[in-house]
Amino acid sequence: MYKCLTLAKRNVKEMVREPLSAVFCIGFPLVMLFIMQFIFTNMKAVEVPSNFEISSYASGICVFGYTFLSMFVAMQIASDKNTAFIKRIDISPISKFVYYFGYCISALPMALVQTLLFFLVALCFGFPFDGKFFLNIVYLLPSAAFYIAVGVLVGCVCKNEKQTGPISSIIVSLTGMLGGVFMPVNAMGGGFKTFVDILPFVHTVSIGAELQTSGAACVYPHILLILGYILAVCAVIFAIEKVRAVKK
Repeated sequence: MYKCLTLAKRNVKEMVREPLSAVFCIGFPLVMLFIMQFIFTNMKAVEVPSNFEISSYASGICVFGYTFLSMFVAMQIASDKNTAFIKRIDISPISKFVYYFGYCISALPMALVQTLLFFLVALCFGFPFDGKFFLNIVYLLPSAAFYIAVGVLVGCVCKNEKQTGPISSIIVSLTGMLGGVFMPVNAMGGGFKTFVDILPFVHTVSIGAELQTSGAACVYPHILLILGYILAVCAVIFAIEKVRAVKK
């Protein structure tokens, strides 16, 4: 655990050296919130759909911000592959699991700060302040952990930071479209709805969006599926590193 915390401390120092990226990850959801609120408050002639009320879409925008944190983690890992740091890791008595977990530990506090700031600002726009307010923050953290894990996977697969951009952009787009951030996925039916439910994106958004109307009971099965996908992503990372170790 000490080695993992040491690596996490090093990663935090690297984040501080690039404050623009960290500020963007934390501030982007706030910018999106202001833009969406500005659009909806100026739609006088059109009735705003219920799914775009702030109690529903706030969690979606927050989760959309996690995708950029995922991109940030992926770029950090891929960038380290072209430095002497990764060579020292390869010859040191540190497992790749500890190495990657260090990135998760360093990114989770950023996700927490991002979430807290977002919902505090959302209160100014009418987001309800009650017991569900705190539950929203707590139950969205598994979603943040999922996107951080995806960022680690992308960084693990890519050889350099230039390759992480296109792949991470796909994750951003899939979350926006299939996660229900910008369109009401739950209103769709048929095979497409089934397909969307199989993927993790809609569950990372729904766990918070449904909390305001249905209460804490709605987090199931969303949270179980999110945790399952986190384990699946970790298993893929482990398998990739095992294959690489065999080839060496």
